[in-house]
Amino acid sequence: MKNQPSFHLLFILAISLILAACNERTTSSAREAKWGIIPKPQKLIASEGALHLSNNFTVEAPARFRTAEKELSSFLAGKTQLSQTNAAHANVKIYLLMDSMRSFKNEGYSLEVNQAEVKLTSNTEEGIHRALASLKQLTLLNETDGSYFLPCVKIEDWASFEHRGLLLDCSRHFFEVDVIKKYIDLLAFYKMNTLHWHLTEDQGWRIAIDKYPKLTEIGAYRTEADGSIYGGFYSKEDIKEIVAYATSKQIEVIPEIELPGHSQAAVAAYPHLSCTGQSVPVANDWGVFKEIYCAGNDSVFIFLEDVLTEVMELFPSDYIHIGGDEAPKVRWAECDKCQRRISEEGLAGAEELQSYFIRRIQTFLSENGKQIIGWDEILEGGLAKGALVQSWRGMEGGIEAVKHGNQAIMSPTSHAYFDYGLDAIDLKKVYSFNPIPAGLSKEEQKLIIGGECNMWTE
Repeated sequence: MKNQPSFHLLFILAISLILAACNERTTSSAREAKWGIIPKPQKLIASEGALHLSNNFTVEAPARFRTAEKELSSFLAGKTQLSQTNAAHANVKIYLLMDSMRSFKNEGYSLEVNQAEVKLTSNTEEGIHRALASLKQLTLLNETDGSYFLPCVKIEDWASFEHRGLLLDCSRHFFEVDVIKKYIDLLAFYKMNTLHWHLTEDQGWRIAIDKYPKLTEIGAYRTEADGSIYGGFYSKEDIKEIVAYATSKQIEVIPEIELPGHSQAAVAAYPHLSCTGQSVPVANDWGVFKEIYCAGNDSVFIFLEDVLTEVMELFPSDYIHIGGDEAPKVRWAECDKCQRRISEEGLAGAEELQSYFIRRIQTFLSENGKQIIGWDEILEGGLAKGALVQSWRGMEGGIEAVKHGNQAIMSPTSHAYFDYGLDAIDLKKVYSFNPIPAGLSKEEQKLIIGGECNMWTE
């Protein structure tokens, strides 16, 4: 296996630059306080004084917040070299408080710092983890030569959008479990709440499926131009570990199983899934390839339902991303079975055949309690009711989706593609992105559930 390219370093660098670029405000305390919390809190009221993180500390929390308590204790001990002790001997007291009587907005929390103690309050685990992220950022912002202090402040904060995601493409290049955990740590640190995990592609099938072992025996590895073998895949135990880790950070993991296009790795493993039935290699180049699942072959739908059944067992998310983008119709146009399907179903042509394909998979997933997400090409040939559209070719796909009454996620190439060069997308452009376009009614705006940045790995 080749050494992994350090794509995660790009993400870390981008986030670090954001942190450095944020505006700072000052208090009249002896030291200059820094307030560049990301995203900017909804309400922040600074006051005089500061709490110096020195000597011993204690963290107290109800049982429901025990995971956050352990994470905060580990963070403080690791970053500030403090020692945890009992409340009677603590110089710094931190409380994680459950307030079920208080009404917090989406993932909402409050954070209070005075010269004696710190209070993080919410009525949900999501909220207390978002508070924890703000406290971590505030701590690291206010560090000088290894000495930390927390400026006195009252913060009231909540999420403006339900979906705040990052796509990580592990199909074109494979990332080890520990690297994915680093991504999850960064998502949590900046209060993002979704990892969109791109697991299948022309260049590699990355998820173990018991019923179809050739998907990983063959589909997970490609022969590069220089003759070397590149690849890897995630066992079911790997996936369970990553999902559990993300859950502990209040991050949802949404798997993507590409269909009907971007499927050459699967076809390489099982040629009968294609229109031709001919053997093909796992792709070793980038671009759009004409190999595609045969829409006229019922065995393809049996295969996909079997695969998705095992996927659903691993991922508790309410969503399954089914791709739907860049599906060339060349094979379908030349396939007797696909043409027969078009005729029997009374479809207008290949675009409606793709819509038929998507709706058939959606019906299966819906019967199993899952909602589909698809790239904006699923609008072509007729949008399936209830499908969530991820708009990448600009904002137009999302706009069209909400006008149909469907929900949308905005991921336009103009602002959200982290694999683009700085001449196309720089820090300012990314940070200024607003996923709500002008001209929508209030009801249509509500259907845009958020935004997502994409880390493709060609």
